[in-house]
Amino acid sequence: MTLTSFQHEAMTTFFELTLAHENPDYARHAATAAWRLVDQLERELSRFQDGSEISRANGLARGASMLLTEDAFECLLVAADVSVATRRAFDPAYASVRPADLAPDLPPFTLDPATFTLTSLTDRLRLDLGAVGKGYALDRVAALLAEWEIPAAHLNSGGSSVFAFGHCDDTATGWPAALGDGAGYREVPLLGTSLSGSGTAVKGAHLVNPRTGAKAGRNGRVWALAPTAAQADALSTAFFVMETAEIAAFCAEHPAVGAAVAQPDDTLATFGALAVDTAPR
Repeated sequence: MTLTSFQHEAMTTFFELTLAHENPDYARHAATAAWRLVDQLERELSRFQDGSEISRANGLARGASMLLTEDAFECLLVAADVSVATRRAFDPAYASVRPADLAPDLPPFTLDPATFTLTSLTDRLRLDLGAVGKGYALDRVAALLAEWEIPAAHLNSGGSSVFAFGHCDDTATGWPAALGDGAGYREVPLLGTSLSGSGTAVKGAHLVNPRTGAKAGRNGRVWALAPTAAQADALSTAFFVMETAEIAAFCAEHPAVGAAVAQPDDTLATFGALAVDTAPR
């Protein structure tokens, strides 16, 4: 099986695909289809794109509704689910002014899956899908590659999120993904799973704690392992905000999720699925 890699700039970052297929030309055509899909998703999900679903939703008054495309709805639904599960440690509407009568753990909008309708619960809705949109793009690309009958692939978004399926070689351990540095360096095999990291090394202290509105106080890096890239991206952002004990409790409640937290001495504290799937090298 031949491995061929392709890169593409979109969503203010780069995407990279490594595809396993005996015909490199066929893999190139599959990658071209994947990039068309990523560009389409950027036009729908980016708040910086005029006319996108998210830019049109921003500014909705309280009680106002709009229909979303299926992709915009599904991505926002994943974001809302993680927001509720993490008690707003992650919140795609963190920039919205929350009304006083809204429960503290709920997002300031509702979603109707029967009609793909978004309804604002705030005077001016402000949505930012950010990294979860990139993760959702990886999930959609993975589904597209399965339709192309690509047997195995490694998908990367900006170096911070990866998703992989199939076997990269003759072993049954999946694609290796790295996390941690120095004494904390680990590799975790990805096989139909995603790993995402959040930290301050690249963009500085840019993450906001939605619960307080202040910059997140954590300095080290955190990682999240989840069944989908959209979930992993949202959870790594949430874990950066949450206290370590809260992260451990969350992973105990969600067996498919794993977390790793960098310690001051470069070692890693690992929880859930990452506690059993990582090993020192």
